[in-house]
Amino acid sequence: MPEVRWGEDEDRPALLANGAVQSVTDGSHGYWAAMVPDARPGRTLLLGLGGGTVAHLLCARFGPLPIVAVDDDPHMIALAERTLGDLPSLQVVQADAFRYVAESDERFDLACVDLYRGAQVQGAIVGRPFLRRLRGMLAPRGQAAFNLFLDRRTARRMHRIGRVFRILRTIRPGQNVVVWCR
Repeated sequence: MPEVRWGEDEDRPALLANGAVQSVTDGSHGYWAAMVPDARPGRTLLLGLGGGTVAHLLCARFGPLPIVAVDDDPHMIALAERTLGDLPSLQVVQADAFRYVAESDERFDLACVDLYRGAQVQGAIVGRPFLRRLRGMLAPRGQAAFNLFLDRRTARRMHRIGRVFRILRTIRPGQNVVVWCR
């Protein structure tokens, strides 16, 4: 498990895992805001809770909505729960996100995929079994948003996502690429 602690990023409190920013207390800019849809989603799945920035942004924009957040790091969850305060519509599940997707029979209108170990994206997010199963968990008009770090493998990762999902748009905030799919 990575070392998880509070630090700073651009003069704002940030949750760091092995020195990499996982969440910030003000996510109104950056990739976190790019993972919030334009229209209110129904049930939402967050794969990778981090410090809960996306959950906060969703509830701030749309009010309470049912969110299931999956993270396997108990330290990250504990820090997020202290930061999140009381979000009664948030259900936190401590589990491996890939196993959760493989075994769950739940349906969601939105899935936000933000799975990193420190600064490293987990390669299995572009594996065909995971992508197919995730697509099957989405409601008929459901969407998925993938947070990718902009590097030499981004185009290949987007291509792999596009073989299973229809890519609707990409947003490039800073050094990240958020890929919106259906």
